[in-house]
Amino acid sequence: MDKLAYKYSIDECDFLDKVKGEAFRKMRLKWIEWLHGEDPFSISRQISSMLWDYALFITINELRRMAESKPLKDVGFNGPVIRLFDAGFATTQAVAIRRLIEKPKKDPKWAVISLRQVLKEIEKNLDLMTRENYVCYDGLPYDYGAVQDKWLSSLPKTKSGVHSGSLPTSGPYAFVMSERVHKSFDILAQVNPQMRSRNDVMRRDVLDHLESELKKCENVKKYVDKFIAHAAAPETIASLSEEEKGLTLDRLESCHKTIYQVASFISVHLLWESNIGGVPVPQYDHLKYLDKKWATSNNLIKAHEKWKEYEKAVCRWDSTPIWPPGFKIEWGE
Repeated sequence: MDKLAYKYSIDECDFLDKVKGEAFRKMRLKWIEWLHGEDPFSISRQISSMLWDYALFITINELRRMAESKPLKDVGFNGPVIRLFDAGFATTQAVAIRRLIEKPKKDPKWAVISLRQVLKEIEKNLDLMTRENYVCYDGLPYDYGAVQDKWLSSLPKTKSGVHSGSLPTSGPYAFVMSERVHKSFDILAQVNPQMRSRNDVMRRDVLDHLESELKKCENVKKYVDKFIAHAAAPETIASLSEEEKGLTLDRLESCHKTIYQVASFISVHLLWESNIGGVPVPQYDHLKYLDKKWATSNNLIKAHEKWKEYEKAVCRWDSTPIWPPGFKIEWGE
């Protein structure tokens, strides 16, 4: 949490209601931690992993498509291995989407980090989403016009009237940034700039809309519940829609877009923080060795032996049935 600490103390912030301001600052850090934190299940990390896996899959899938459309003697894909590749990809992608849209749990022991969890927390604390808190949470001035006038009057007089330099982007003298943040909140609160008040509150409609966007991914959640997390009975499958019975690349990508846009909207527009970030940039050649075969002829012989070794181990399981302890399993005549 150290890197998320504020630059300015509560007493240095332009709050009239410091109690509410401090409460907002604490909740904002909590929400940002869920979005961008170091936890392996932070939302940005979940999204990053999901996008990376998808990008890698469609890249390999393109190689497979080319191998099928224009067969070459030295290029081919092993069917059973590719089936395992496909199944693993579909499972991890669907589960990732389900986790990200997971609804909050009432029992703290089952707490989750998801977009809906963040939205629910913001909704519960909507009274903290005021214009004053939104603008002044880390040192920006509320009345940017007064600060700008003071800055202009402090400039030395020159014959040309021209001045060069830089303007602060944070702190009590950053009037340009304060104006930008005010304009952003005008939209969130749907308030005319001429009617601004420190007590303006963000419209609940914003959260409702983001929730409605996430509902677009419910069919993937249903698919996970019925075919991955549980082995659904046949009679429970009959009523499912076609979208709930299977996955397509287009459907997955559509959910990626929805999840990414909702997450970035929360981060950028609700919390005035950075966006989620796109597909991770490889720090190495992530396609290295794809031009090489998997094994030599000798190693393939050993691979067959490994298969048979496991096959025999499974067969032996029948020779040791799991009777309850103490059961007499041999009866004389």
